[in-house]
Amino acid sequence: MARERSLEGPFWIAPHLAFLVQWLRVLGMDVRLWTGTEKSGPAGDRVVQWSRYPLALQEAEVLTLFSSIREDLLKEFFSILGFEPDRTRMFTRCLGCNSRLSPMTPEEVFRLWPEIPPYVLHTQPRFNWCPGCKKFYWAGTHVRNMIRTLEEWGVIPRNPPETL
Repeated sequence: MARERSLEGPFWIAPHLAFLVQWLRVLGMDVRLWTGTEKSGPAGDRVVQWSRYPLALQEAEVLTLFSSIREDLLKEFFSILGFEPDRTRMFTRCLGCNSRLSPMTPEEVFRLWPEIPPYVLHTQPRFNWCPGCKKFYWAGTHVRNMIRTLEEWGVIPRNPPETL
């Protein structure tokens, strides 16, 4: 019986595609870097590999990406799964440890992290906290820049301009 394709992970990313890990986490995907030390992949999970460096795996579903253009690899990943990235899933995972982020109020953040810059505390309405590595996240300029990059690559559609 064929396994139904879904966005639910985990997806194990082969070492030669390690740069995809952060971008897929930005897009809300449960992804982990596979060390490649075993001959069989994680049983029941999916391993993403690049066609230039095929892996000899058993007991794992293997998704093979063929593009040689870096930004096209993300589009190809979603194309193989038959899904488009969902903006509502973006920035819901820790970029460092892959844990799901927990929303927090500015007051909760200040109690746990009193040295937060006052400007950030007063200008950001929402914060997220990683229960795994204990980092705080907010939508600073880095978020805008990552969204812009994903739009330029054609991974996510451009947001229509705000109407006045």
